Amino acid sequence: MIDARIFDGDRLIVDRSVEAVHGRIVLACVDDEFTVKRLYKRAGVVRLHAANPAYLPITFAEGQEMSVWGVVTWNLRQLLHPRKPR
Repeated sequence: MIDARIFDGDRLIVDRSVEAVHGRIVLACVDDEFTVKRLYKRAGVVRLHAANPAYLPITFAEGQEMSVWGVVTWNLRQLLHPRKPR
């Protein structure tokens, strides 16, 4: 999710009470694996888009299993990393 400023090692807070509507960044479970993507819902088609152009969107056909676990509401990133001993 590079273009959404979510990087490896960031800690995300996910709110399950927030409605997962078109355009929100969500934590979804696809094929028994969790993924963070932007949700697109248009004309009965559901897609999950990565905020990194190197990854293709995931489009869900009717009957294909996918569940939105919650909406990402906060991103926590450590700014000062401990120094390694010399």
